[in-house]
Amino acid sequence: MSQYSTGELAKIVGVSVRTVQYYDQRGILIPSEISDGGRRIYNDQDLQKLQVICFLRDLDFFN
Repeated sequence: MSQYSTGELAKIVGVSVRTVQYYDQRGILIPSEISDGGRRIYNDQDLQKLQVICFLRDLDFFN
């Protein structure tokens, strides 16, 4: 299973780091792991979840 930092995840999906952080703060996208240093680590399931979130956002589902 792959692991991604916030920046890597944002780049793959095509959103800003701030967007990923916003979804984390809102409890929409919780990282699968937090390192000892406090870095958020996302896995493949988190990547898929972010892709679904962005798809639904683009459909204007959240408004």
